[in-house]
Amino acid sequence: MQISSSEIKQAKAQLNAELDDLISSLKNKDTEIENLKTEIASLQTLVEIERLKTELANLKALAAKQSSKNKKK
Repeated sequence: MQISSSEIKQAKAQLNAELDDLISSLKNKDTEIENLKTEIASLQTLVEIERLKTELANLKALAAKQSSKNKKK
């Protein structure tokens, strides 16, 4: 069986279209990955802020406890 020139051109056009779709999909995935990285960085910052708030609250509580001990002396 021989493949005609028009069949080859049609197959080539189809493969090029599929390749373009794959390239577009990859670009979309890259953009999605970058967005997720940004979101992760923001979440890590929020977690760090909450950790610092907790640490500050603990230090304030400790300072208040020390202050009340010193006042009783």
